[in-house]
Amino acid sequence: MRSVPFEVVCQLAAEFGAVECAWRESERSFTGYVAEVWFAQLPSAFAAKWAAVVGYQVRVRCVSSGPARFAVSVPVVVPQGAVQLSGGQRGGRVRVRLVR
Repeated sequence: MRSVPFEVVCQLAAEFGAVECAWRESERSFTGYVAEVWFAQLPSAFAAKWAAVVGYQVRVRCVSSGPARFAVSVPVVVPQGAVQLSGGQRGGRVRVRLVR
């Protein structure tokens, strides 16, 4: 299993047409965090790419609420910086403001 920086996942997600990309804590991820990448269409190519990169199956699911219909969870390492929780709960989506 390989750890991939969150920023790299977001850059590639944009190239694959992602609607939104954020990271959150995850008890199931070997890194402790996942990137939540949202797509309007089933992201088979993106999911296959990242499963090969990290050497670990990524989770793809169809959701009834959120910024788009499909979400992919990719294990990532997160940048150092200030974290702002959306909804104020563990496991909620987060935004990162880099401290330079």
